[in-house]
Amino acid sequence: MNNFEYYAPTKIVFGVGEFENLGREVNIYGKRALLVEQNGPLDEMGVFDSAIRYMKDCSIEVFELKGVESNPKLSKIEEGIDFVREKNIEVIVAVGGGSTIDTAKAIAFGSVIDVDVWDYFSLKREIESSLPVIAVSTISATGAETSMHCVVTNDRDDDSSNWQKWAVHSPYVFPKTAVIDPILLKSVPKRLTAAGMADTISHIIEGYFDGVPNNPISDRVGEGIVKTVIENDYVLDDLNDLNARSNIAWASTLAMSGLQDCGRSNVGFPAHWIQHAVGAMTDSSHGEGLAVINPAWLILQNEKDSSKFVQFTKRVFNLDKGNMSDKEYGLKGIELLKEKFASWGLPSSLSELGVKEEMLMDIVDKVMNSKETYVFDRDEIMKVLKLCLYNK
Repeated sequence: MNNFEYYAPTKIVFGVGEFENLGREVNIYGKRALLVEQNGPLDEMGVFDSAIRYMKDCSIEVFELKGVESNPKLSKIEEGIDFVREKNIEVIVAVGGGSTIDTAKAIAFGSVIDVDVWDYFSLKREIESSLPVIAVSTISATGAETSMHCVVTNDRDDDSSNWQKWAVHSPYVFPKTAVIDPILLKSVPKRLTAAGMADTISHIIEGYFDGVPNNPISDRVGEGIVKTVIENDYVLDDLNDLNARSNIAWASTLAMSGLQDCGRSNVGFPAHWIQHAVGAMTDSSHGEGLAVINPAWLILQNEKDSSKFVQFTKRVFNLDKGNMSDKEYGLKGIELLKEKFASWGLPSSLSELGVKEEMLMDIVDKVMNSKETYVFDRDEIMKVLKLCLYNK
């Protein structure tokens, strides 16, 4: 186990009906709130109207920023920053998934100082302050509601193939409060629920196979989160099951809380960074991309060292090893994970996400030119992409 520091400052308000306490939580930080809203069914369901009512009941003046899209765009963030400055906003409230929450985070730290907010993502500046953010999570996926991460797509170029999807990581990015109400999660359709489950699992396994020995608690935490998601996948047959929704929601939050990363090498999220490049070029779903890329990445890692894959396959899938070699057994575990994703209706190839063979070199270039700290090898990225370009 490596030495580590653990910092988790976000207050979590979890449970059925807790959305009604939004105004109480926002009121702690200010009386002028910007409500960040994502395109989609939440508006039609009256979720944003309810959020406004809960805040107004606490004498909070509410302003709205509508039109956030998946893979949050820099242009919308800049619009929000201008609005915050114009209206003297005191607190940012995000009601939605990771795209909404990341948009709110970027607005919060981008509005406190008059500079180009993209300077933070390109590492020209470090974040030194932020407005408070209250995150109401409406999908179990990114864990953005309690994380220090913020991922944004720079859409300034008219040619979307030149867009960059980059991240910042800072303690100033943590939301002050996360409200997680399973009732809101019932609105998430089957496809997005499954994509979120794959995203949650990815947050565990990208750090789990780090080669650091003697880290049993973090290993067990990670394995337990993965098993919980798998054991509750019956939610895909009954999207209104609040018990399953609650279990998956808590698993999703813990997966990105940093708890299972304690004592690990924490060199980064390699499959995530590859997906960011894919997502920037195709505007495809983050969770669906990870369901394709992560198994391919793991196949290469199993080739290098199968010891941890043996542990994962046994503990998560309880598979009899029989006469299989460690590599064969580890590969079987990866195949079982890939089969599980497919059974959830998730794609099995990059081609299903709009990736063509002639795009692969550009994707590799985007990964290599990102500002993340993970040390990639160009040939290894290309091997991963070719492994999952088509459904084999």
